[in-house]
Parts: sequence; C-alpha cells; structure tokens
Amino acid sequence: MRACVERGRELGLERMVMSTQAEMVHAHRIYERLGFVRTPDRDWSPVPGIELMTYALELAQ
Repeated sequence: MRACVERGRELGLERMVMSTQAEMVHAHRIYERLGFVRTPDRDWSPVPGIELMTYALELAQ
C-alpha cells in the first residue's frame, strides 16, 4: 500500500480510492493507519452478492 500511495503522489494524483470487502477487517486497520478514511457514499456492488466498501486517501497536500 505504501508503494501505491507513493506512486500516486509521484504521478501528481489528488486522491486514491480503493475497494475492499467487509470481511477484511485486518486490512481495514492497515488502511486506516495509512490515513485512508471510509467513504460509504462510494460503496458499490460489482456483481450480485458482492458488496464492496471504499476507502479514500487525499494525496495532494
């Protein structure tokens, strides 16, 4: 995740948004420690029966 965040900053991106499954609670803690915040308004379902949660990190500082 750190490498992805750094690459996003190198590319001059403003924000990084990622999707995760609700069951991945240990991963959620890692994302939050890296500064990602939940963005429930962006949660989505790519196929029936799969619900994805989203997290975002503002890269432009």
